[in-house]
Amino acid sequence: MAKKATRAVAAVELAGILDLKAAGPLFDQLLTLRGKPVTVDAAGVEKVGAQCIQILHSAAATWHADEVAFTIVEPSETFRSGLDLLGLSETFSQKDIAA
Repeated sequence: MAKKATRAVAAVELAGILDLKAAGPLFDQLLTLRGKPVTVDAAGVEKVGAQCIQILHSAAATWHADEVAFTIVEPSETFRSGLDLLGLSETFSQKDIAA
């Protein structure tokens, strides 16, 4: 029986301010990582914008459809509050966000 190859996990550290200006670079970075397991570090997030959250939500759905791991780790209180404010805290599954 052949062993399944393990893939290295790519780490993405979110910017402190997730505004419209940060959306393009975040999208580009995640696009280059498609197909690889990704861990997104949200510990330093101080401001959350809807555009970046939409990109992260879309990425999580894409990675799940591709059956590849996508995890947000160490979400700051601001990040969690932003998800709540946008009504998206329930749309990210428990396996998407690890405290």
